[in-house]
Amino acid sequence: MKLFVGGLLGLFLSFGAAHACQGQLSPAGTGGVAALASTLRQLGSNKRVLMIGAHPDDEDTQLLVLLSRGMGAQAAYLSLTRGEGGQNLIGPELGAELGIIRTEELLAARELDGARQFFTRAYDFGFSKSAEETFRFWPRDSILKDVVDVIRRFRPQIIIAVFSGTPADGHGHHQVSAILARQAFDLLRDSTWGPQKFYRSTRGDPTATTLTLPVGILDPILGQSYFQVAMASRSRHRSQDMGQLQRPGPATSGVALLASKPAPTGSSGGGGETSVFAGVDTTIQVPGYGALIDSARATLTPWRPSVTLPYLVRALRLVGAADTVQHALLERAVAIAAGVTIDGTADDGIVTPGERLQIEVSVWNAGDSAVRVDSVAVAAPSGWSLERLEIGTPTVAPGSLVTRRFVLTVAKDAERTQPYFLRRPRTNRGGLYDWSTAPADVRGLPFEPPPVTARVRLVIGGEPITLTREVVYRYRDQAIGEVRRPIFVTRDVDVAIAPDELLWPIDGGSHEPRHFTVTVTNRARGAASVRTALTPSAGWPPIPAESLAFTREDETKSVLVTVAPPTADSLKSGTYDLRAGSGWLEIIDYPHIRPRALTRPSVAQIRAARVALPGLSHVGYVRGAADRVPEALLAIGVPVELIGADSLARGDLSRYDAIVIGSRAYETEPALVANNGRLLDYGRNGGLVIVQYQQYPFVDGGFAPYPLTIARPHDRVTDENAPVTELDPAHPVFHYPNAIGDGDWRGWIQERGLYFAHTWDTTYVPVLETHDPPPPSPPAELKGGLLIAPLGRGTYVYTGLSFFRQLPAGVPGAYRLFMNLLGLKRRNVP
Repeated sequence: MKLFVGGLLGLFLSFGAAHACQGQLSPAGTGGVAALASTLRQLGSNKRVLMIGAHPDDEDTQLLVLLSRGMGAQAAYLSLTRGEGGQNLIGPELGAELGIIRTEELLAARELDGARQFFTRAYDFGFSKSAEETFRFWPRDSILKDVVDVIRRFRPQIIIAVFSGTPADGHGHHQVSAILARQAFDLLRDSTWGPQKFYRSTRGDPTATTLTLPVGILDPILGQSYFQVAMASRSRHRSQDMGQLQRPGPATSGVALLASKPAPTGSSGGGGETSVFAGVDTTIQVPGYGALIDSARATLTPWRPSVTLPYLVRALRLVGAADTVQHALLERAVAIAAGVTIDGTADDGIVTPGERLQIEVSVWNAGDSAVRVDSVAVAAPSGWSLERLEIGTPTVAPGSLVTRRFVLTVAKDAERTQPYFLRRPRTNRGGLYDWSTAPADVRGLPFEPPPVTARVRLVIGGEPITLTREVVYRYRDQAIGEVRRPIFVTRDVDVAIAPDELLWPIDGGSHEPRHFTVTVTNRARGAASVRTALTPSAGWPPIPAESLAFTREDETKSVLVTVAPPTADSLKSGTYDLRAGSGWLEIIDYPHIRPRALTRPSVAQIRAARVALPGLSHVGYVRGAADRVPEALLAIGVPVELIGADSLARGDLSRYDAIVIGSRAYETEPALVANNGRLLDYGRNGGLVIVQYQQYPFVDGGFAPYPLTIARPHDRVTDENAPVTELDPAHPVFHYPNAIGDGDWRGWIQERGLYFAHTWDTTYVPVLETHDPPPPSPPAELKGGLLIAPLGRGTYVYTGLSFFRQLPAGVPGAYRLFMNLLGLKRRNVP
């Protein structure tokens, strides 16, 4: 039985689904009057608006909901990045994996607000303090081309920049998104079809507003205001702790008109406008078309499908190929009004080369008139073969269901599932995705289309229409009921190795073996035998293979493998690979989003470096958000034990030599908040408490033993190569058990740190200073990145240094410094 689900995330499936759960797609159905009414709003006029920002969660969801749901516009959000450089409150994923989560969170948000979603090649490399720095990672011409390509594809009359393009935006990515939005507008404004008006959202600058838009209006179909729907949409960004209250009552959103072509009638700098579409021709140039749509809308109260359908059929016939967007919307509207829907299901969800899939495509006619089926097809990748098992009747009677069955054989050379933007290494110092091998019509989309789709050509009311739906794996869960998952492709065997990054200390203990966990999953149907074979780098001792027997599909077994170093004194500083197989399929699956798969290599990277460990017996750890530090410490030989809620409340904390608090743990672990007093008492009785970076709830709750504050916006150092100065070179933190030098600050990734303390009680001792180099302005010295204070007979440490990124990435200097923090237990500090 397969464990993963999905559904088609096309342009039109969002309408009428404002309360659906993105992670669990709905069974087959038309969507009823709500879906039809939402679709009808976008028929009869041509209104297209593109919003441009830098990251997932930057978008002004209030405007998107009002435009799409309220005004019947085709709205879209172009996010330059997928948010890979952010933090993750809900799981361990960072980097590209986090980008997949945040892409899906955008799609979940778009499902509610009804807009479309686009991207550029830009990779979120982390916080940037200036547009100039951002353009060093994102070549201006490259990202501008991507923005222009999206505009040419979507053809908006209106562009709305989320930000101003000035230093007031703060983040350099924000500035660049607005700079490029305006530049693209200026490049295309003189074309015959180009955008006609350029606005900026005034969400962060209400005094600049030239047009105020009401978003507190109740939508009679959804039963909520546009503001409430917008807050539900924003709350889909769960990885970024963006949950919002859905308050009822009046609410407004604002924009500022910055440029137009030509100036709209009655407008002077935007002050006389009553709508973003003022002065914009939104008519469909098909005589009589608008009247037919108005007549169809009039039949919705009360809904009389037999009366609505003829108007829609006539409109479809009338519009023909004159407007492809309206034609696609009308096909969907006709099917809904006729009570016709299709479905496509498979008997497996994770498939392998050569596997034979049983496919069922059904047509359900819940209406009161017969429907003719002209063709039923299943589309699949090149090399996959399809066998039709039956022909069937060409007519679907009212109230009946017809099913066509197929056998689909996966190609022998089918590749593992991989998002199109991850198939090649990034370029320009990692700042750009390389999607040069992806089809042109896929570039800029959230993901490539699903691998298998059902396509049915019908005749309804005398007019041919085509309905398309993703083929998914459907199964029954005894507790949940019907579950649907996407189809993913992998190989007969998936082999994962953990940890995938390990730092091997050369000093003291370099001859001790290390342990890796190899996890093997049988993806083939039925029983299988697999022989694990690990290949170390040249000069390392061979590793005996092990045989594993599997009795069923998707069965998983794990083997603990012991890896010994090269012979005595031959292990040198450097990087070594440990290969375990040909790759594995990682499934990213959370309840609020659609599951996604990506292919990972079966390789562990070993980095040998001089790192000495302090002599500790027990180190407790309270895990934080996106926190893989405990595993990194355990792999290097630190005796780490995770401290759970029960131990925080009632356990004997005195048995720990040190207790480390993970990043943002005061937001993710309620037991830590409830029992912070016990943690501080542990420190006062001689313990060592090390608190990694926390956000505002930490300081607002007063959880530190002495006062400290975090600035808004917080002090951070975004340049991973920023110089670091030891304020007290004699302090033990720079000497035991590792002598810290300039080399220990090399090789850091993404940043030095974040959420530094801004002010602090004099009991704390700041031991280092670091800051980003200029420009844009002479930087202030930041001394709040590592504070050490006596706490009774013990020691308390607060650090904003980004150990949560550095240690899992195997950065030697970060390890050496963290070992020294643990070593404070053995010294008289401060």
